[in-house]
Amino acid sequence: MFNQDYSFTISRILLFVLISILPFMGGCGEDDDHDHEEEAPIHADADGVLLEVDGVEVYRQFEGQQTGGITLSVDDEVELHVIFLDHNEEELHLDEIAGEEGEEDEHEHDEEEAFALAVTEYDTTIIDVHLSEEDEDHGDEEEEHGEEEHGEEELSFEVIGLKAGETTIKLQLLHGDHPDFTALPIPVIVQ
Repeated sequence: MFNQDYSFTISRILLFVLISILPFMGGCGEDDDHDHEEEAPIHADADGVLLEVDGVEVYRQFEGQQTGGITLSVDDEVELHVIFLDHNEEELHLDEIAGEEGEEDEHEHDEEEAFALAVTEYDTTIIDVHLSEEDEDHGDEEEEHGEEEHGEEELSFEVIGLKAGETTIKLQLLHGDHPDFTALPIPVIVQ
């Protein structure tokens, strides 16, 4: 009987010691949490997109609801400015998302972590699409013209009407090798 009580007491003591030292064993401390946050990939949490031509909205998609589309004539060239929307249907500032990661990481992985635009899956006999080239001096030109910007790269593309007809385009916000947002098929009409 003494051996049974003695074993029970020893088991309780060992359990107490184990529980007491667990916080000091491996795992993450407060200093490690910051490292894990930096390692986590950044993600643009877009819930919608809108397209503008010369500052006028021509298409909007938010939480699965669509309005508008792209309409142009044969031989017309239309430049579309792309604005991604957050969960409040406000503009999603991609430069702020990328800036959350930190200066060093941003420069080390600039190519694989930059946000880019993809426009695919359209009828190439009806329209032609060209993504706008990134201009490194773009911010300097805006300052010279007195325009205020957040340092954010503008995402835009050009649609050229080739022949009369209807098609759709697939628009994606790419981050590295994967899309962070894929829009519903956007209607395009060439008259």
